[in-house]
Amino acid sequence: QRAQATSKPIAGLETAGEHNAIFSGLNDKQAEALLLTLFINAGRAESKTVNIFDAWRRGDADLLTRKTRESFSNFPFMAERLLDARNRNWIPKIENYLRSGQVYFVVVGAAHMGGSSGLLALLRQGGCKIEQL
Repeated sequence: QRAQATSKPIAGLETAGEHNAIFSGLNDKQAEALLLTLFINAGRAESKTVNIFDAWRRGDADLLTRKTRESFSNFPFMAERLLDARNRNWIPKIENYLRSGQVYFVVVGAAHMGGSSGLLALLRQGGCKIEQL
């Protein structure tokens, strides 16, 4: 809303179709297993949420990503689809933003930031200097 109110352009790192394909591309067995795990873990969600929130508040991107990945421990294909593949796809766009000389505000889920396949590591590999504020 603020961006629109100040006539700032809004662009996505992926299209709605690309985002939807993450889930629509699952086969029946994968979808069933994922739903079962979500229902089973629903009762444990509060304590996990507190741990993830604490990591976020401390600025610990690696811990936050690790905790998120733990929830995918039985579904490594989902970590690849939800985090890793998307991170790799976003890096060229983010690097173009950085090279443009303009100021961009890039918003992603916090779980995309940390770890060896996270956006921070991928940007560092591309020669970017990352500084946490």
